Amino acid sequence: MKKQLSDQELYSEVEKVICNVFRLNGSAVRPDTTLVGDLGAESIDFLDLGCDLEKIVDAEVDFRKLFQEKRAQAEGNGVLDVTVQEVVDYLKIQAGAQEAEATTVQ
Repeated sequence: MKKQLSDQELYSEVEKVICNVFRLNGSAVRPDTTLVGDLGAESIDFLDLGCDLEKIVDAEVDFRKLFQEKRAQAEGNGVLDVTVQEVVDYLKIQAGAQEAEATTVQ
């Protein structure tokens, strides 16, 4: 991350991006809001989200990896979807990996 964000700050940034991409107000987004089921996200939306979220964490955001992890955990139960909180958690992991890589290179 460009600067270390608290969990709440990261959630707020993710919420802003989601509201911008889906043209929503903040009250429509909660941690348990699902991107596909609740917001109707399509592939182009994930591209837009990914680009905007990469600017926040200064790391690659690959929704395919997130969905692959979710698929592995789901064991074929229901429709594959991710929540806003799962996106935030994924970004924390990505940012941590990016910071660790930067520290190793130095």
